[in-house]
Amino acid sequence: MRHYTITLNEEQLLLVSHCLEDIQRFLAGDTELCHATASLDNWRELHHKLNELHPLVTPELEWNANYGWDGGHCSNKFQREMIAQTYYLYREMLHRYNQANGIDNVYSSPTLRCENSGEPIKITWEDRE
Repeated sequence: MRHYTITLNEEQLLLVSHCLEDIQRFLAGDTELCHATASLDNWRELHHKLNELHPLVTPELEWNANYGWDGGHCSNKFQREMIAQTYYLYREMLHRYNQANGIDNVYSSPTLRCENSGEPIKITWEDRE
């Protein structure tokens, strides 16, 4: 398998992780796309409209329920795997960002993994002037 190395600054790392988090949460049933819509003037209206997609994205779940970080019992194999893979990617990026910056919050603990998480990623950092 081919491996790639990508170098990002902190702003880029946070942008990528937030985009992945929106995708993961959307597929799991939290359809608001909070990071993508946060800077828009009509974000409340957008959240309401995007919430209307919940039954289409998660037809097996009750209103406002979600599949959880690993895709839970989602019967759609592709959706379940995407939920688990994107969770691992965004969460590990934020975990490593916290380590690099001495931040103690929900992302400080190790990232959960499951059989659908995909291959572990390697994230290192260096301080540059």
